[in-house]
Amino acid sequence: MQNNPLFEQTVTALLGGKIICEYNYSDLYNYLSLPNHQQKVADFLQQMNRTLRQTSSHDAWLCAYNELNTPDAQAAVRQQFRDATMHFEALVQFLRLHMMVEASQRPIAPGEEVREGQLLERISSAPSLEAKLRSLTTKQPFKTTRTDSAGQIRMVMTRLVEDGYLKQVGTSGSVYQATAKWSWLYDLMTFIKTHEGIRDDSDEEDPQMRLA
Repeated sequence: MQNNPLFEQTVTALLGGKIICEYNYSDLYNYLSLPNHQQKVADFLQQMNRTLRQTSSHDAWLCAYNELNTPDAQAAVRQQFRDATMHFEALVQFLRLHMMVEASQRPIAPGEEVREGQLLERISSAPSLEAKLRSLTTKQPFKTTRTDSAGQIRMVMTRLVEDGYLKQVGTSGSVYQATAKWSWLYDLMTFIKTHEGIRDDSDEEDPQMRLA
């Protein structure tokens, strides 16, 4: 049964650090919707010291370390955590900008539609929002030398697609759908808030930090 192409694709994606949800990997997400498939994937991952895990909102699957009893596993998790938090400030700044543009009290939710043209129209009409966009695009991963709002927004959208937070919809290239990687990010934010001040050398001791 492990010769099933979807089994192989699912395991490969998980071990590659992908966040599987219905918006970015619909075939793999549907494959994992069946309990017997979940078990087969989990059994396979177990052999590699990994475990199958869902986000707290149960809208995405990811793979995490099962045990952190080797220096290699501990070092890998520590590096993954650093990589994941490297762009936190910029991502939070984007979320705040998007909430202001949409006059919303909640951050982006998986499945939500994001229209580049609508963002540009609303930001261009408000100098305060343009200033926030300029500030955002001075930070990685959104940093750009473009000085026009259209070019800056396009850079932000492009990087969010590349990093798996958005998926392009249709052929226009300006309509996007939020993926459940945002759910993963919110889980990570919650962990950091809960464990504020945690020592770097103890990060890997908490099972929630076993990212991949």
